[in-house]
Amino acid sequence: MSLNTVVPMLEILRLRRGPQDLMADQGVLMFWMGASVFSGILIAAPMYGFATSLFLSVLDLAVLYLFVLAVLGLQGKAARWMQTYTAMVGVSALLGLVMAVLLGLFPPDLAEGEVSMPALIVYLGLVVWLLLAFGHILQQALDLAGRMTGVAIALGFVVLSSVVTQLALGLAGI
Repeated sequence: MSLNTVVPMLEILRLRRGPQDLMADQGVLMFWMGASVFSGILIAAPMYGFATSLFLSVLDLAVLYLFVLAVLGLQGKAARWMQTYTAMVGVSALLGLVMAVLLGLFPPDLAEGEVSMPALIVYLGLVVWLLLAFGHILQQALDLAGRMTGVAIALGFVVLSSVVTQLALGLAGI
């Protein structure tokens, strides 16, 4: 994929551009969806194995898709779904790749379920960045007055995604 796709996504991640700056293109969307699945597998495979990681990554994309459609639809802005979804998937993919690198540098003790304090601070920083970036995207897509409203909506997605993931893992007996 060309720099015409990566550079705008990095600018969205830096909160300097919005989803409207992305091409509404299925090829671009598929690229970022693939990157998101890849980063999700890198993060989750050490804990759950490849098959479950793949399932969880695809499930998260589906939940995000339905969330974006619902939020935009409620505001009468459903036509913006592709750029909004692409931006959120791309940001998720990029931060997921950063998280995968950090997990390699600061691996958690899976047997004990422990994470070092420096690693925990860095991981939480990434979650905050994800919320800010998602909030920025939603602010732009929904024409919201303030970014914090977008962040609050993004937090709703993170909670929803976590609940769905935990339910899926529970149903699978993992």
